[in-house]
Amino acid sequence: MSRAMPGPVRFVYFDLGKVIVDFDVSRMCRQMAEVAGVSAELVHEALYGEGLQRQYELGLISTEEFYESFCRRIGACPRPEELLHAACDIFSLNLSVVPIVCRLALMRFPIGLLSNTCEAHWQYINRRYRGVAELFRLGCASYQVHAMKPDPEIFRRAAQLAGCPPEEIFFVDDHEPNVRGAQAVGFQAVVFQGAESLADELRARGISVDY
Repeated sequence: MSRAMPGPVRFVYFDLGKVIVDFDVSRMCRQMAEVAGVSAELVHEALYGEGLQRQYELGLISTEEFYESFCRRIGACPRPEELLHAACDIFSLNLSVVPIVCRLALMRFPIGLLSNTCEAHWQYINRRYRGVAELFRLGCASYQVHAMKPDPEIFRRAAQLAGCPPEEIFFVDDHEPNVRGAQAVGFQAVVFQGAESLADELRARGISVDY
């Protein structure tokens, strides 16, 4: 059976982590541990053992509340600005995808970011990679809408922000469950397998990025 042709696309959403930027959770734990004077294992447990990082990424707690809770869990109070820098200085730009983003922006094709992330990481990336971040028309971050992929709610909110039906949105994410969640809502979603494959998927939908 031949593969069905995808429908028209009016908006493209990119996942942030592992698509636009790479990141290293182990490095984050090590750097936060060094600033706080505790072990990286304790930092990891404080962040992920009882869901503190998830609460932060869902926007259920503020940055200040995150800091206070983290300090209680590790039994230390490092300087807030040093701790947040240690937590955020873990990203590197995926240079292979940047030409695709730039080409879409030059075409004035509407593009956005759709990410499970917290306020500190979101703001840091938008500052550090401002030249790339400004190419995106809008962003839908989990902490802003209080829902995380693959929850259908975040995809519904993303479609509302984009101003078009889910069926006319193309989305790329490195995590297969997130792709399935997007597809369940109606998005044309694919797993990220590299810039060349992404360019092919866009081309199949009539969007040529000359990659």
